[in-house]
Amino acid sequence: MAAASVVTIASEASRVNPPEEGGLPDLRIVALGGGTGLPTVLHGLRAGLFESYPWDPERDQTRLTAVATVADDGGSSGKLRATYRLPSPGDVRNCLLALAGGDPALADVFAFRFAGDSEMAGHSLGNLILTALTELEQDFSKAVARVGRLLAIRGLVLPATGQNVTLQAELSDGTVIEGESRIASARSPIRKVRLHPADAVALPEAVDALERAHLIVIGPGSLYSSIVAALLPHGIAEAITRSRARVVHVMNLMTEPGETDGHTAVDHLMAIRRHAPTMPIHDILVNTTPFAPEQIARYGAQGAVLVRTDLALLRALGHSVHECDLLASGDDVRHDPAKLARCLLTLAYRSGSRAGA
Repeated sequence: MAAASVVTIASEASRVNPPEEGGLPDLRIVALGGGTGLPTVLHGLRAGLFESYPWDPERDQTRLTAVATVADDGGSSGKLRATYRLPSPGDVRNCLLALAGGDPALADVFAFRFAGDSEMAGHSLGNLILTALTELEQDFSKAVARVGRLLAIRGLVLPATGQNVTLQAELSDGTVIEGESRIASARSPIRKVRLHPADAVALPEAVDALERAHLIVIGPGSLYSSIVAALLPHGIAEAITRSRARVVHVMNLMTEPGETDGHTAVDHLMAIRRHAPTMPIHDILVNTTPFAPEQIARYGAQGAVLVRTDLALLRALGHSVHECDLLASGDDVRHDPAKLARCLLTLAYRSGSRAGA
């Protein structure tokens, strides 16, 4: 895939969806997931979409929407959830920071995490602010919207559900464990995951965004605890199925110890299909950049290996596979936000959406 600049790619959009006068092309993108993967996608798309055009909040806010899982129960989020019984604020907080467009000093405050060994140690100030605003608003999604306005985010951040949910995993031996933070320590293949309560419903605004989207991006991120967890609230997968959007899955680079041991790219896709059988996935982005031997050795010592991609089998399953340079520079194995955005925008603009091309 050609590594054209973001500006060049954006200028090509008029061939598919003509730009509105003085602004962005008519394109709506929804990215879904959690962990570190979703903010990576948002960071890249925010730059790719909005840095070449003047920002108009009334017109452009719905151009880019994040739908984040709220099932995390570890760390700062877990402590606050145990006391205040709210959806997990951690993944939502990271998405808000990825889209922040206001005063950088305010974003720094929101990202601050307390150190030391006091009762505050480990807490993110952003999590505390979201918790306080949830108490004031008596509604988590309204609290998220208020923080979005404070940070002047470029786009929208929506929780997948407004309910206080926990993630349950059924293992291959029939054991059921509860809590997203316990999944990685299970050390047994995961058969299926579900939410408790089982009747948790999607946030209506998230359903609407998915139904109206031109491009829906799923992943990268922890397969079960981020990607599948975000698909589980009733209404999410169904909205994607009803939409006329092009659905793209960004394949993970490495397996995750305890969660996806031995998983190939096909295993990732099959797991998503088991949990959302009617939801289409039209395109798959896979990285082609070779990893350094020392990276493979270092991650291998932690029990992680490269996700093996059988391109012919993926295509035989009905997916369009796009091979891209997606690897970030540095010692860690990560997707590069700008490279990922280039590939996603190229796909969106050059292929067009089923809704508007």
